[in-house]
Amino acid sequence: WYQRRVREAVVSTQSTGEGGDGAFFVSPLPNPARGVYSVGVTGSVPAGFVAPDPAKFKVKVVLPVTVEGANLKIVDVDDNRAMMTSDLSGGAAVAKVDLSSRLTLDFNIADSAGKVALHQVFVRFTNTKTQQTVYFVAQADLNKRYSLDVNFRTSAVKSFGGVAGEYSVDLILGDATLASAVVTNIATLTLDLPESKEVVTVPDKAAKPEITHVFRQPEKRPPQAISSLFTGLVLLPALIVLGVWMKLGANLSGFSFSLSGLGFHLGLLSVLGIYVHFFLGLIDMFATIKWLAIVSLFTFLTGNRLLASIAAKRKEKK
Repeated sequence: WYQRRVREAVVSTQSTGEGGDGAFFVSPLPNPARGVYSVGVTGSVPAGFVAPDPAKFKVKVVLPVTVEGANLKIVDVDDNRAMMTSDLSGGAAVAKVDLSSRLTLDFNIADSAGKVALHQVFVRFTNTKTQQTVYFVAQADLNKRYSLDVNFRTSAVKSFGGVAGEYSVDLILGDATLASAVVTNIATLTLDLPESKEVVTVPDKAAKPEITHVFRQPEKRPPQAISSLFTGLVLLPALIVLGVWMKLGANLSGFSFSLSGLGFHLGLLSVLGIYVHFFLGLIDMFATIKWLAIVSLFTFLTGNRLLASIAAKRKEKK
């Protein structure tokens, strides 16, 4: 029996055959349509014998196809006027096209059962001099009528790369139900393009030389004597302050070791430490403001208490 799935329907045919020496000859399907069939083989045996399991295998039915009702036109892009028409019955058409031209092609593909739609239908343009090939896909409508429209004004550069000359136009048909691809020469076109001053260059795909980065040489540093001089100038204000304090008789004898005194001086050192961390980039501005707000409040309260205690001591002495 033969079985073929056509869309959602299943077509089955029973067939028997006889032969000798273990060979059986089965009559084929009458007028089979193109496609892939699932073929099953079963048999009956006399009583007492074990019947073999049914066997299934696939068979592909291939049929030749022909191109029918072809209509090739060269049409003016601006006024849609047909400048050349051919039904390809007399062989390949010959025409000259330029940027003001369009090529239109429509046709049917049929086998012995009627119109068919194939998996691959496209038109190939081959430059006879450079052997450059350009492909366009032909699309089928609901009636299985194929059509193609090539506008040379828009595709001269995009598809043909601006290469003028003579092109051989072939119609190529491909499908799983064909014994081999069908290639038919349908036209010879001379593509006339204006001369371009731009030189078409082929991109170089060779490996580029390795790029090695050269870092800028460090600037020459000043002599050690100048560096030492500027270091001394930076430290000079601190030395001047210490000298003035010594001249005024500043000492630690009046330092108050009370809780407020220690807290006030600790707060001052903390404020200086926060500024140092900010200038060194260890903390950002928002963290600096947050910590300064906390430490400054603590320093203000301890300082106020310290000043109050000093003022009280002075009153007692008087």
